[in-house]
Amino acid sequence: MLGILGTIGVVSQMAILAVGFDTKIAMLIGLVSCIIWAAHAIKMHDHSLLVTNVMVAGFATWGIM
Repeated sequence: MLGILGTIGVVSQMAILAVGFDTKIAMLIGLVSCIIWAAHAIKMHDHSLLVTNVMVAGFATWGIM
């Protein structure tokens, strides 16, 4: 379930960027999606997915600031 929610968030982020909305809003949606994906990775004991999402969340946070 969390994987589906994370995927919807990532697709929404790409759509927001494509339409031309504010970049910070898209990065915030991406950050929330990373948190959801990280929760999914913890639940599934997938360490590589967790590391990837922590790194992406860091870049998203940097982009928001």
